[in-house]
Amino acid sequence: MSLQYSPTISSILNSFQRTGLSQGQAYQMEQLFSALDKLTGQLYDRDVAQQLFEQCSPNQRGQVQLEDFAQVIIEADKVLKKKINQTEQQIQQYRDELKECQQQAQELQYNQKLNPQGVDRDSQLIIVVKQAHNIQYSDYQYSFVSISLDGAEVQTQMSTGDKYNPNFNQQLNFQIQTGSEEILIKLFVQDRNQRRILIGQSHLDLGEMHDQQVHSQQLQLVNDRQQLQTYLQIESQWIHNKLKYHQEMILKYEQTIQQSQIDIDDYQRDLLTIQQPFLETNLRNNLQQSLKQPQNYSLPQQNQAFMYQQQQNLPQQQKPFQMQTQQQQNIQIHQIDPNTVQDELSDELYYGFILYMLMLLLALFQCFARPDYLDLILAMLYLIIVCRDCFEPTYIKIVGVLTILSVINDIVWISIYKNWWSGTDKTLPTWGEAGDPIVRMTLVFCVFNIILKTALCYILFHYYKESQQNKTIVFKFWQFQFPVGVHKQNLFTINGLLV
Repeated sequence: MSLQYSPTISSILNSFQRTGLSQGQAYQMEQLFSALDKLTGQLYDRDVAQQLFEQCSPNQRGQVQLEDFAQVIIEADKVLKKKINQTEQQIQQYRDELKECQQQAQELQYNQKLNPQGVDRDSQLIIVVKQAHNIQYSDYQYSFVSISLDGAEVQTQMSTGDKYNPNFNQQLNFQIQTGSEEILIKLFVQDRNQRRILIGQSHLDLGEMHDQQVHSQQLQLVNDRQQLQTYLQIESQWIHNKLKYHQEMILKYEQTIQQSQIDIDDYQRDLLTIQQPFLETNLRNNLQQSLKQPQNYSLPQQNQAFMYQQQQNLPQQQKPFQMQTQQQQNIQIHQIDPNTVQDELSDELYYGFILYMLMLLLALFQCFARPDYLDLILAMLYLIIVCRDCFEPTYIKIVGVLTILSVINDIVWISIYKNWWSGTDKTLPTWGEAGDPIVRMTLVFCVFNIILKTALCYILFHYYKESQQNKTIVFKFWQFQFPVGVHKQNLFTINGLLV
């Protein structure tokens, strides 16, 4: 029932008005808490109320506008519902993975084959080479990593990114027979003459990976002079007994599902606590009864409100090197959600930037023959999305509508002045016939601009979907970086760009 109900600004303000609080006024924390007590008919949960108040921006007297407090309540309601839905989806994913693990474990009970050393005959070591740091060598073009297992050598592709801190991000697989194999990792650079120069090397101990978990390591590479200068970041996992591995996975999945169920109940109780002051009397009474029901969990419970400490215990062995966020994180309104997806660079954002720059250049040229100020404004509005983090759905929707209007304006303009191309209209008020070449180029650029803006409409639609998912992107342009989607600023709110 709570997931279907969504409080609105008007319903919240009307409820507060019944307690004597007025719209457009600012109040102290105690006054707002007292109003919540009156609306619920009992002492409102002070932990929840305190965290609600902390999300507001008080004035110099420590007072908060009633409208701001109501907006925080609405945001908290959305955050809680989102967490419930996400956790339910995770539980379903865990159940699917659990079922697959159970099936594989059952098959391995009868099909497992171990060699005399007690290692699976198809045992594998998986190494992901991530990044090197602090290469103290300048005269080279590329770098790569070489890994040898008892003399058999495999190397990564050439590096990308920063020359002195190169990225590799490549996975290499090795067959393990006994577990006593010698593994040597070397970092090389390649100069213009295709010569390989050893930067440093390090040994990898299989004994440290006997627990079959993913290990993140930063290896110190030793050069020929026994100096420690360069570091290599890797992830490694050795699965030597698949039956035992899947049995451990089954246990961890069951624990994860149980903990996720507890998290959902915590979110549900916080959601009911937030909603109940603004419900009708009969619904509020039902919610109060549900809040009074005892909990039968073995783990201690505490009210979490928006500072959810969700322990996501998705096992590291589930899939080798799958990046997971398994630490406790606080979710607060106006802050980044812990499930936010962080991209180093969004293709759509990058291509959109290029297209808008092209549109800006074409618009500047068109200004010689026609007032193309709308396209100039659109280019500036796009820069605000990136440079001022205005990655907000309403703002992006407005930019998209203006882009569509600009396309319509270009089509109308071409239909009116198409005779300039054929040369039948020689009555240009400023240039006359001498302006024909410029006008014809303007018509060509106008057609190109229509094509560009049609593609930009699709990109803006992608922006709009991403902005609704709280996605955070780091946009890089030369040496500059702009985090997009962190604050989700809005030109039309008090906390927007005008502050």
